[in-house]
Order: sequence, then structure tokens, then C-alpha cells
Amino acid sequence: MSMLVFCVEASAKTGMGHLMRCLALAQAAQLRGLDCCFLVPEEALPICRQRHDWVGRVMHAANTDTGLAAQVETLCQQTHVLATVLDGYGFSAELAAQISQLGPALLVIDDIQSETIASAAMIVNPAGESLRNDYATSNPAATLCLGPEYRLLRREFAVTLPLELSQRRSLTINLGGSDPLNYTLPLLEALTNTLPDAPLRVITGPGYAQTDALGQFISRSPAMIQHVHNSQDMADVWVNARLAVAAAGGSQFELAACHTPAMLLVVADNQVAATQQASEQGWCATWDARESLDVTALCERIAVLWNHVQALETMQQNAARHAITDGADNVLEMLAEHLLNVQQATDE
Repeated sequence: MSMLVFCVEASAKTGMGHLMRCLALAQAAQLRGLDCCFLVPEEALPICRQRHDWVGRVMHAANTDTGLAAQVETLCQQTHVLATVLDGYGFSAELAAQISQLGPALLVIDDIQSETIASAAMIVNPAGESLRNDYATSNPAATLCLGPEYRLLRREFAVTLPLELSQRRSLTINLGGSDPLNYTLPLLEALTNTLPDAPLRVITGPGYAQTDALGQFISRSPAMIQHVHNSQDMADVWVNARLAVAAAGGSQFELAACHTPAMLLVVADNQVAATQQASEQGWCATWDARESLDVTALCERIAVLWNHVQALETMQQNAARHAITDGADNVLEMLAEHLLNVQQATDE
């Protein structure tokens, strides 16, 4: 059976976004009869193995470029590898070059114009349409999958039906798989003061390190707060949210797919362009939290939205117009077309 090999960064520091979008691609590949194998850091192994929707084999990735390239080479020798997927900010140009020379196509999932794109056969960036000329200059031979039609969302988002706003109840907070800036607790504390009667739902990811402090606050607070740690049904979470406060990044594509009005917190430079696009689409508000977070001012703005039903309904309607759930299939279609073109060129 043919296989996709994934080399993925995932940790409390870098977050879980790389892993989740690669899982989306693996799920789509499985439906096409492809095997998948993930090479991930040691701390990500239990996260992968504990997911009920996981597909593919998981291996501890080597800590060096040479070691990781050797692992990929061994897999290529053992089975028919169609492509190696590279997703992470810490991978070097040298590693990408080594992997690209093994034979299978190198597919780079990128959002920072990483140096790895120079060796890529395919470049995927759902928020990268404006970078088309830059990518074409850096790597004229690469097949480019740029724009929202290549958003990588897990299977759950294609099968969950969004609810109307009137059927939704919660003000939901989720600041990513690890919340490396530790904004969740101060934001929750401020919201319980600003909106004391709102039903709050707090979702923390597997890399979140402040669960004890968060639990202690919730136990003392008179507010209505539900805490869900390491939720594996985020589509269900988002479709039940009347308003979401979320870290920008991969979550914003999930929110659009679930037609969920949102306040997106920009916590990294590479999130700015995609979040600006989302804001222009009219389904979310944005807040720059890269340097610090003024929770009082943020919560005042959240409260205005929470109490403005018409604004939330308009945001939901706009989200529905920009919802895309088949991006992983579109990437695989482009991969199949790329491989066919390579085979035809070889036959000639």
C-alpha cells in the first residue's frame, strides 16, 4: 500500500497546530486508501496515541537532520512512499534538501516562507495567495496550493452541522493547544467580572501547563464555567458557541467552518495576514495580543459583541459564506496531479 510520511513539529512551546493540520491531511489520505506514518517529537507521542480520531503509525522522530532523513529513507525502502510532508518552523533547508533527494515528492506546509520551501515539490499555504509571486521566485518548479480552498481541517468539521445562533449558548475560550503566552486564566478572570452571568466554556489543549491554577480559580468562582481539557471534538465545541474567543491560526478556519462568530487573538507574527483576511470577510473581530494582553479592554469589547445579537447574526452569516471543509481533499488532488505530471515527464 502507498504511504504518506509526515515529519511534524509539536510541543508545548510550538503548539499543536502543525500536528492537527497534518492529521487532517492523513484522514483524507486514509479515505483514499493510503497509509500514513508520523515522525514526531517524543512529547507529542502520547498526544497522538490518545486521540480517538488518529490515523496512521506514530514514531519518535530523531533529534538531528541526519537521523530524521535516515528514518524517512528507511520508510521509503520499506514501502512505496508517495510524498513526505514537512510541517514545522524548526526544520532546516539542509533537511528538506536531503529528504527531497530520496525520490518521493516533498510537500511543505508553510506559513512563514520557511527556507525549506526551496526544496519542495509542493507548497501548501491556505493563507498564502498574496505570496504567490514570492513562492514562484523562491521555487519556480514547485506546485503551489495557495488560498482558502486548501484549508486543512479534520474530518469532524465536514460531518458536523452548524447550529443557528438562537440554538447556541456558550461564550467559549480556546487559546490553542498549549497557550504558550498563558492568557487563558487572566482572560477568564476578567470575563467573569465583565460578564458574570454568561455561560463560559473554557477549552484547554494537551500542551496547556496551567491546569491546576485554572481549576483552582474555577472551583472558587461563582460564575458558570465549564472546563474541558484536551477536547477531541472541537467541531461540536465550536458549533455550540454563540461567540468564541480564540487564538488566531488554524482555529480560525475551524470557526469559519462551524459558522461561529469569533474574537481572534493574534499571538504570533505569522497569524497577521490570515487574520486580516478573516476580519475583512466580516465574521470575526481581531485583537493584537503579540506583545501583551489588556484583558480589561478586550473583555469590554467582547461584552459589546456578546450583547449585540444582530451583529452576531451578521457575523454568522458571513462565516457561512466563507466556510471550507474539503481543503485536504483538494491538496491530495493536487498531489495526484503533480505525481502524474512527473510520471508523464519521466516516460517521455
